[in-house]
Amino acid sequence: MVKWFGRSRSRSYDKAGAAAESEHLEPLGVSDDLRLAYGRTGDPKLLRGSLQAAELAVEVYPVNDLRHAAALSSLCMLHRLSWERDRSAPDLIKAVDYGRQAVDKSPLGDPELPRHMSSLATALQEVYDSTEDEESIDEAIALYRRCLELMPKGSTGHGEERVGQESNLANSLLRKGRSNGDGDILDEAATHARAALRDTPDDHPMHPVRLVNLGGVLLGLVQTGRPEHIGAAEDMYARALREFPARHPARAGVEQSLATIKGLRSQFGI
Repeated sequence: MVKWFGRSRSRSYDKAGAAAESEHLEPLGVSDDLRLAYGRTGDPKLLRGSLQAAELAVEVYPVNDLRHAAALSSLCMLHRLSWERDRSAPDLIKAVDYGRQAVDKSPLGDPELPRHMSSLATALQEVYDSTEDEESIDEAIALYRRCLELMPKGSTGHGEERVGQESNLANSLLRKGRSNGDGDILDEAATHARAALRDTPDDHPMHPVRLVNLGGVLLGLVQTGRPEHIGAAEDMYARALREFPARHPARAGVEQSLATIKGLRSQFGI
Protein backbone atom coordinates (compact mmCIF):
# COMPACT_ATOMS: atom_id res chain seq x y z
CA MET A 1 0.00 0.00 0.00
CA VAL A 2 1.27 3.43 -0.90
CA LYS A 3 2.30 5.50 2.09
CA TRP A 4 1.77 9.25 1.89
CA PHE A 5 3.87 10.74 4.68
CA GLY A 6 3.08 14.33 5.52
CA ARG A 7 5.51 17.18 5.13
CA SER A 8 8.98 16.43 6.41
CA ARG A 9 9.76 17.83 9.84
CA SER A 10 13.25 18.45 8.44
CA ARG A 11 12.11 21.40 6.35
CA SER A 12 13.34 23.94 8.86
CA TYR A 13 15.21 23.82 12.14
CA ASP A 14 15.71 27.42 13.21
CA LYS A 15 14.08 30.81 13.00
CA ALA A 16 16.59 32.05 10.47
CA GLY A 17 15.91 29.07 8.24
CA ALA A 18 12.18 29.52 8.59
CA ALA A 19 12.50 33.19 7.67
CA ALA A 20 14.58 32.32 4.64
CA GLU A 21 12.02 29.75 3.54
CA SER A 22 9.26 32.33 3.77
CA GLU A 23 11.10 34.45 1.17
CA HIS A 24 12.62 31.75 -1.02
CA LEU A 25 11.07 28.34 -1.68
CA GLU A 26 13.51 25.73 -0.42
CA PRO A 27 13.81 22.52 -2.49
CA LEU A 28 12.85 19.99 0.18
CA GLY A 29 9.62 21.85 0.88
CA VAL A 30 8.87 22.12 -2.84
CA SER A 31 9.49 18.39 -3.23
CA ASP A 32 7.15 17.60 -0.32
CA ASP A 33 4.37 19.77 -1.75
CA LEU A 34 4.69 18.32 -5.25
CA ARG A 35 4.66 14.76 -3.87
CA LEU A 36 1.49 15.42 -1.89
CA ALA A 37 -0.08 17.01 -4.98
CA TYR A 38 0.86 13.89 -6.97
CA GLY A 39 -0.85 11.78 -4.32
CA ARG A 40 -4.05 13.76 -4.82
CA THR A 41 -3.99 13.89 -8.62
CA GLY A 42 -1.78 11.09 -9.94
CA ASP A 43 -0.21 13.54 -12.42
CA PRO A 44 3.23 12.09 -13.36
CA LYS A 45 4.59 15.58 -14.08
CA LEU A 46 4.19 16.39 -10.39
CA LEU A 47 6.10 13.26 -9.44
CA ARG A 48 8.94 14.16 -11.82
CA GLY A 49 9.03 17.68 -10.42
CA SER A 50 9.16 16.33 -6.88
CA LEU A 51 12.10 14.10 -7.82
CA GLN A 52 13.99 17.02 -9.36
CA ALA A 53 13.44 19.18 -6.28
CA ALA A 54 14.61 16.38 -3.95
CA GLU A 55 17.74 15.87 -6.08
CA LEU A 56 18.46 19.58 -5.78
CA ALA A 57 17.93 19.40 -2.00
CA VAL A 58 20.61 16.69 -1.71
CA GLU A 59 23.04 19.01 -3.47
CA VAL A 60 22.04 22.15 -1.55
CA TYR A 61 22.13 20.86 2.03
CA PRO A 62 25.47 19.75 3.52
CA VAL A 63 25.79 16.26 4.97
CA ASN A 64 25.68 17.57 8.56
CA ASP A 65 22.30 19.24 7.92
CA LEU A 66 19.36 17.01 8.89
CA ARG A 67 17.69 18.03 5.65
CA HIS A 68 20.36 16.22 3.64
CA ALA A 69 19.26 12.83 5.01
CA ALA A 70 15.62 13.91 4.68
CA ALA A 71 16.16 14.68 0.99
CA LEU A 72 17.78 11.27 0.43
CA SER A 73 14.81 9.65 2.18
CA SER A 74 12.44 11.61 -0.05
CA LEU A 75 14.26 10.25 -3.10
CA CYS A 76 13.81 6.75 -1.69
CA MET A 77 10.07 7.30 -1.38
CA LEU A 78 9.73 9.05 -4.74
CA HIS A 79 11.59 6.37 -6.68
CA ARG A 80 9.41 3.76 -4.97
CA LEU A 81 6.33 5.66 -6.11
CA SER A 82 7.79 5.77 -9.63
CA TRP A 83 8.32 2.01 -9.42
CA GLU A 84 4.74 1.45 -8.31
CA ARG A 85 3.55 3.56 -11.24
CA ASP A 86 5.76 2.31 -14.09
CA ARG A 87 7.31 -0.93 -12.78
CA SER A 88 10.74 0.18 -14.00
CA ALA A 89 13.36 -1.90 -12.15
CA PRO A 90 15.97 0.91 -11.96
CA ASP A 91 13.51 2.96 -9.87
CA LEU A 92 13.28 0.23 -7.25
CA ILE A 93 17.07 -0.15 -7.18
CA LYS A 94 17.43 3.60 -6.69
CA ALA A 95 14.76 3.60 -3.97
CA VAL A 96 16.71 1.07 -1.91
CA ASP A 97 20.03 2.83 -2.55
CA TYR A 98 18.73 6.25 -1.51
CA GLY A 99 17.00 4.71 1.50
CA ARG A 100 20.25 3.16 2.70
CA GLN A 101 22.06 6.46 2.24
CA ALA A 102 19.39 8.31 4.23
CA VAL A 103 19.68 5.89 7.16
CA ASP A 104 23.49 5.86 7.04
CA LYS A 105 23.78 9.66 6.90
CA SER A 106 21.23 10.46 9.60
CA PRO A 107 23.23 12.07 12.42
CA LEU A 108 22.96 10.85 15.98
CA GLY A 109 19.66 11.92 17.51
CA ASP A 110 17.97 12.70 14.19
CA PRO A 111 14.22 12.68 15.02
CA GLU A 112 13.47 11.71 11.41
CA LEU A 113 15.47 8.46 11.55
CA PRO A 114 12.38 6.24 12.09
CA ARG A 115 10.79 7.78 9.01
CA HIS A 116 13.93 7.17 6.94
CA MET A 117 14.11 3.57 8.15
CA SER A 118 10.45 3.05 7.32
CA SER A 119 10.92 4.37 3.77
CA LEU A 120 13.81 1.96 3.23
CA ALA A 121 11.82 -0.92 4.73
CA THR A 122 8.88 -0.22 2.42
CA ALA A 123 11.19 -0.22 -0.61
CA LEU A 124 12.70 -3.54 0.53
CA GLN A 125 9.20 -4.94 0.95
CA GLU A 126 8.55 -4.02 -2.70
CA VAL A 127 11.76 -5.86 -3.63
CA TYR A 128 10.45 -8.93 -1.83
CA ASP A 129 7.06 -8.69 -3.51
CA SER A 130 8.68 -8.64 -6.95
CA THR A 131 11.54 -11.11 -6.38
CA GLU A 132 10.63 -13.21 -3.29
CA ASP A 133 14.11 -12.44 -1.95
CA GLU A 134 14.03 -13.58 1.69
CA GLU A 135 16.87 -11.28 2.74
CA SER A 136 14.84 -8.25 1.65
CA ILE A 137 11.80 -9.10 3.77
CA ASP A 138 14.01 -10.03 6.74
CA GLU A 139 15.75 -6.65 6.53
CA ALA A 140 12.41 -4.86 6.20
CA ILE A 141 11.13 -6.62 9.33
CA ALA A 142 14.29 -5.68 11.25
CA LEU A 143 13.95 -2.04 10.19
CA TYR A 144 10.30 -1.85 11.25
CA ARG A 145 11.22 -3.40 14.61
CA ARG A 146 13.91 -0.76 15.05
CA CYS A 147 11.39 1.96 14.20
CA LEU A 148 9.19 0.79 17.07
CA GLU A 149 12.19 0.74 19.42
CA LEU A 150 12.93 4.36 18.51
CA MET A 151 9.30 5.32 19.13
CA PRO A 152 8.41 3.65 22.46
CA LYS A 153 4.74 3.52 23.34
CA GLY A 154 3.61 6.73 24.99
CA SER A 155 6.55 8.75 23.64
CA THR A 156 5.73 12.36 22.83
CA GLY A 157 4.99 13.19 19.22
CA HIS A 158 5.08 9.63 17.88
CA GLY A 159 1.57 8.34 18.59
CA GLU A 160 0.08 8.07 15.12
CA GLU A 161 3.38 7.30 13.41
CA ARG A 162 4.05 4.50 15.90
CA VAL A 163 0.68 2.94 15.09
CA GLY A 164 1.61 3.10 11.41
CA GLN A 165 4.91 1.33 12.03
CA GLU A 166 3.14 -1.34 14.08
CA SER A 167 0.87 -1.94 11.10
CA ASN A 168 3.84 -1.97 8.72
CA LEU A 169 5.60 -4.59 10.83
CA ALA A 170 2.46 -6.72 10.87
CA ASN A 171 2.26 -6.59 7.07
CA SER A 172 5.90 -7.58 6.62
CA LEU A 173 5.52 -10.46 9.08
CA LEU A 174 2.40 -11.54 7.20
CA ARG A 175 4.36 -11.72 3.96
CA LYS A 176 7.09 -13.85 5.51
CA GLY A 177 4.74 -16.08 7.51
CA ARG A 178 2.40 -16.67 4.58
CA SER A 179 5.25 -17.54 2.20
CA ASN A 180 6.66 -20.30 4.41
CA GLY A 181 3.53 -21.30 6.33
CA ASP A 182 5.06 -20.32 9.68
CA GLY A 183 2.27 -20.05 12.24
CA ASP A 184 4.51 -18.46 14.88
CA ILE A 185 5.37 -15.58 12.56
CA LEU A 186 1.70 -15.16 11.66
CA ASP A 187 0.80 -15.11 15.36
CA GLU A 188 3.29 -12.29 15.88
CA ALA A 189 1.85 -10.48 12.87
CA ALA A 190 -1.62 -10.80 14.41
CA THR A 191 -0.37 -9.31 17.68
CA HIS A 192 0.95 -6.21 15.91
CA ALA A 193 -2.09 -5.92 13.63
CA ARG A 194 -4.41 -6.05 16.64
CA ALA A 195 -2.36 -3.38 18.42
CA ALA A 196 -2.50 -1.11 15.37
CA LEU A 197 -6.26 -1.56 15.06
CA ARG A 198 -6.80 -1.02 18.78
CA ASP A 199 -4.92 2.27 18.70
CA THR A 200 -6.67 3.59 15.57
CA PRO A 201 -9.86 5.57 16.31
CA ASP A 202 -13.02 4.25 14.67
CA ASP A 203 -13.46 7.47 12.69
CA HIS A 204 -9.86 7.59 11.46
CA PRO A 205 -9.49 7.21 7.67
CA MET A 206 -7.02 4.35 8.21
CA HIS A 207 -9.43 2.34 10.38
CA PRO A 208 -10.86 0.21 7.53
CA VAL A 209 -7.31 -0.41 6.27
CA ARG A 210 -6.29 -1.69 9.70
CA LEU A 211 -9.36 -3.96 9.69
CA VAL A 212 -8.23 -5.38 6.35
CA ASN A 213 -4.68 -5.85 7.63
CA LEU A 214 -5.83 -7.85 10.64
CA GLY A 215 -8.27 -9.77 8.47
CA GLY A 216 -5.40 -10.69 6.15
CA VAL A 217 -3.29 -12.05 8.99
CA LEU A 218 -6.20 -14.07 10.40
CA LEU A 219 -6.97 -15.42 6.93
CA GLY A 220 -3.32 -16.42 6.64
CA LEU A 221 -3.67 -18.39 9.88
CA VAL A 222 -6.78 -20.11 8.51
CA GLN A 223 -4.91 -21.05 5.34
CA THR A 224 -2.10 -22.61 7.39
CA GLY A 225 -4.50 -24.95 9.20
CA ARG A 226 -6.01 -22.75 11.92
CA PRO A 227 -9.72 -22.66 10.94
CA GLU A 228 -10.74 -21.33 14.37
CA HIS A 229 -9.80 -17.84 13.10
CA ILE A 230 -12.16 -17.89 10.13
CA GLY A 231 -15.03 -16.11 11.90
CA ALA A 232 -12.82 -13.27 13.12
CA ALA A 233 -11.22 -12.90 9.68
CA GLU A 234 -14.63 -12.71 8.04
CA ASP A 235 -15.79 -10.13 10.58
CA MET A 236 -12.75 -7.91 9.91
CA TYR A 237 -13.36 -7.91 6.17
CA ALA A 238 -17.11 -7.38 6.53
CA ARG A 239 -16.56 -4.39 8.83
CA ALA A 240 -13.99 -2.93 6.44
CA LEU A 241 -16.41 -3.28 3.53
CA ARG A 242 -19.02 -1.32 5.49
CA GLU A 243 -16.51 1.43 6.29
CA PHE A 244 -14.92 1.92 2.87
CA PRO A 245 -16.70 4.47 0.63
CA ALA A 246 -18.77 3.04 -2.21
CA ARG A 247 -16.13 3.57 -4.90
CA HIS A 248 -13.01 2.96 -2.86
CA PRO A 249 -10.47 0.92 -4.89
CA ALA A 250 -9.85 -1.46 -1.95
CA ARG A 251 -13.42 -2.76 -1.97
CA ALA A 252 -12.81 -5.24 -4.80
CA GLY A 253 -9.96 -6.89 -2.89
CA VAL A 254 -12.05 -7.08 0.29
CA GLU A 255 -14.92 -8.68 -1.61
CA GLN A 256 -12.50 -11.21 -3.10
CA SER A 257 -11.19 -12.06 0.37
CA LEU A 258 -14.75 -12.60 1.62
CA ALA A 259 -15.34 -14.93 -1.34
CA THR A 260 -12.18 -16.83 -0.41
CA ILE A 261 -13.43 -17.19 3.16
CA LYS A 262 -16.77 -18.49 1.88
CA GLY A 263 -14.89 -21.13 -0.11
CA LEU A 264 -12.81 -22.09 2.92
CA ARG A 265 -15.96 -22.46 5.02
CA SER A 266 -17.24 -24.94 2.45
CA GLN A 267 -13.90 -26.72 2.37
CA PHE A 268 -13.71 -27.05 6.16
CA GLY A 269 -17.43 -27.71 6.54
CA ILE A 270 -17.94 -24.79 8.94
